[in-house]
Amino acid sequence: MKTRNIFAVALKTISFAWDTNRTAFIAIMLLNIFMGSIVYLQYTSFSNIVDEIVRIKQGASDYGPLITASTVLGLSFLVPTVVGNILGYVRVKYRMQQSIQLEMHKIEKQGALDIGTIESNSYQTLLRGAQEWGSGSVMNLQDFFFTSASSFAGIITSMIILWSLNAWLVLFAVLASLPVYFFYKKYSMEVFRIRYLAVDDHRVIGNRISHFEELQKAVDVILLKLKGWLKDQIRDKKQSYNEKVAAAEKKKSLSYSALSLWYLLFLFSAIALMTREALAGSIAVGGLLLAFNTYTRFYQTINGYVESISFSEEAARYAARWFELFDLKPKIVSKENAERVSFEKPPLVEFRNVSFRYPSEETELPYVLKNLSFTINPGEKVAIVGINGAGKTTLIKLLCRVYDPTEGVILINGKDLRDLSLEDWQSAIGILFQDFPVYNLTIRESIGIGRIADHVDEDRLKRAAFYSGADEFITDYDQLIWKEFKGGIDLSKGQHQRMAVARMFYRNAMITILDEPTASIDAVTEEKIFSALEKHMEGKTVILITHRFSTVKNADKILMLEHGEIIEQGSHKTLMAIQGKYEELYTMQARRYLETEA
Repeated sequence: MKTRNIFAVALKTISFAWDTNRTAFIAIMLLNIFMGSIVYLQYTSFSNIVDEIVRIKQGASDYGPLITASTVLGLSFLVPTVVGNILGYVRVKYRMQQSIQLEMHKIEKQGALDIGTIESNSYQTLLRGAQEWGSGSVMNLQDFFFTSASSFAGIITSMIILWSLNAWLVLFAVLASLPVYFFYKKYSMEVFRIRYLAVDDHRVIGNRISHFEELQKAVDVILLKLKGWLKDQIRDKKQSYNEKVAAAEKKKSLSYSALSLWYLLFLFSAIALMTREALAGSIAVGGLLLAFNTYTRFYQTINGYVESISFSEEAARYAARWFELFDLKPKIVSKENAERVSFEKPPLVEFRNVSFRYPSEETELPYVLKNLSFTINPGEKVAIVGINGAGKTTLIKLLCRVYDPTEGVILINGKDLRDLSLEDWQSAIGILFQDFPVYNLTIRESIGIGRIADHVDEDRLKRAAFYSGADEFITDYDQLIWKEFKGGIDLSKGQHQRMAVARMFYRNAMITILDEPTASIDAVTEEKIFSALEKHMEGKTVILITHRFSTVKNADKILMLEHGEIIEQGSHKTLMAIQGKYEELYTMQARRYLETEA
């Protein structure tokens, strides 16, 4: 990552830390500065004690100054212990505040994005990069600034002490420390990347190990006898990984040996200079000890600080991904003066010459939908059928305004959908996609989430469970779903789908859209669900996407899609009469059912 980018991330990180709790931020900075400087008070006090002992032995002083210096030395150890405990408490509390603040900020930003942005490859790539280290990388980078305050305080204090003893000591200390950054930059970072970052080898190892830890994968390991094959992959990857670390560590150790010789050259020069000063009487014995301790401490502080820079650069790399996510803006939003709407009854929906292709940052993708024109009247039951890849789900995404049409317009009661409030429109819709989510909540919550803003209506809840067939396996509405919870239960895929359908019945939206709602449900329950749709959704618009042609016979209108175009539309009776594609597929499925029964 470029220095300029690191600096920009650093500013954002400091800004976030400042906004979390300004009082705590200032307190932590000041306490770190104190902790970075106090160690040199210990050195100074000890050197004074040595000098006072020498004076006492020479008969040039009494015990008063010695007692004072000893008291100061004792306090220089006691006070940092107390301050360190206070600092530890404040930092832990502050970090917890930051963790909550960061999580809430992340949820706020990600929750404000539109579905189209979340679906995009660029967003998913950015998200995976951010998750490489987790959002803790932002807090790790903030910790670096606090420790930097301590390091800078120590460096400045030590330079003042060395300057007061002999200006040449400052020059020796700076020259000895100069190569440290470049060696860490070149070699320590290489080891750091291999050892601590989720490189490909490390991810593969983690994936293979997960086959022995995750229940669904572990079943296959046992039944398919995969243990030996996976074990060999884990061993080979670990050996390859260890060889990379060993090679980097070898280069690092050789380079650090050269660095140590450079440091010793200036250390000996500093010792020789201070010895000469002591022999000449320019400084006392305590001053010699002070110079030596301060000089070595200066180098250790520089060394530790530069090493922390290496870690902070990697933290900045991942923190930057989070800030990039935070900076993302949704592409599908309400216009500034969007019309607020409230639907007391289903609206008239009209597609006029709608064409669509998915947005791409690289190349222009082909059209998925081409020149669609049709009308859905209020309260109509409409079925959209066609083989896989025909564009059925994409059509629904346009209606839900996950995306906007590339060409053409979608009209709601004669008004462009883009001119209506996005929130109002999506509140009028209930949709169940074929890849529905599974909520690990209580059964009551899992169904009631269909209208989470409302108080759960018990009667409405039970009716929704009855219409979907979920009531057949529900014994307790407060039962937790997911057996990893204490007292929880697991549901089959078909049962989960019934719960999802129950959510749509409970939502009772003006427009209900069901995308393959019974794919994992048995024929008896499927018939019950569709009967309930016809009977209890009367007056509401229902749009059904399905591959099972037998379920659409009673629809008011059927749209037959092929390669993104509507090739036939009308009632079941009309489409069967024209003996087109719909009739062909319907007859084919019907024949298969009859052959199976025979």
